[in-house]
Amino acid sequence: MLFKRKGSKYWHYKFTINGKTIFRSTGTEDKTKAQEIADKTKAKAHDIIKMGEKPRYIWQSAVTRWISESEKKSIDTDKYHLKWLRTFLDDVYIDEINETLIEKIIAEKLKVAGKTRVNRTTELIRSILNKSMKEWKWIDSVPHIRRFKENNQRLRWLTPEEARRLLDELPEHTRAMAIFTLATGLRESNVTQLEWSQIDMQKKIAWIYADQSKNGKVIRVPLNQDAIDILALQIGNHPVRVFTYRGCPVLKVGTKFWREALKRAQIENFTWHGLRHTWASWHVQNGTPLNVLQELGGWSSYDMVLRYAHLAPDHLNDYANNVSSIVAKSVAPKNVTVMKKR
Repeated sequence: MLFKRKGSKYWHYKFTINGKTIFRSTGTEDKTKAQEIADKTKAKAHDIIKMGEKPRYIWQSAVTRWISESEKKSIDTDKYHLKWLRTFLDDVYIDEINETLIEKIIAEKLKVAGKTRVNRTTELIRSILNKSMKEWKWIDSVPHIRRFKENNQRLRWLTPEEARRLLDELPEHTRAMAIFTLATGLRESNVTQLEWSQIDMQKKIAWIYADQSKNGKVIRVPLNQDAIDILALQIGNHPVRVFTYRGCPVLKVGTKFWREALKRAQIENFTWHGLRHTWASWHVQNGTPLNVLQELGGWSSYDMVLRYAHLAPDHLNDYANNVSSIVAKSVAPKNVTVMKKR
């Protein structure tokens, strides 16, 4: 049976064999061609189901199973990437996803995002295809998917002047979340998913549940006045979620609004996660000890906060002077005498 889905210009087919219903887009507006495609597909499906040939699966089936089986805390991020990928992979059999198609996806993603974000997108495709091959046994091989080199050593943070320029360019709803992030250091998902039930305005405290935190532990978040002021402005916008846009919860912040604001503010090589780096950098520059920063930021490893140690080297100076008198008395005089004899 041929039909057109609401909002689609293409003909779709639908038929049932041995109780198994199959439907898919034909990818054409020509009804005659669509019927030919449907007939061939039905014959092939009959062989698969009746004769025991290996069935084929489309990308949506893999995505549905991936989401249903996932235990990732970042599944909402996966859903964001998967939504973007629909234009390229919907109604495509996963055994037809090849290097050429992947390169097309990479080229299109580079038009709207940097190489790091492209890597996150292609890594998700690779993970789903690997699971389709190794666990689900749906395909026999996975195409090569190239990966861009990332400079993980660079720590990009904003100066107060850069932050002011960026905030001035952001739309109101994104600006509020950016200021809240600079005030608390919370990760993107913890900000977008923040609910009023996680906040005590009187005690000036918020908390991130263990299943929401990256380290798997509850994080207590002290709220400074900047954070409190931003929260106060959100009261009444939504009964559950704190941050909204036109009455709906915000799902993602690294959007077109964000990218255009960065351009207008003349800030390069900066992502939303950089706001967390900025928060940590400002803390260290203003005297917050690294062990305190670790607790504030919810890092499980002290090594993670050592990345910011170079921003506050002055605290080592007093300790360096502890041996200065020893050096002056025992080493320096001897060297001076030797030099005079020469």
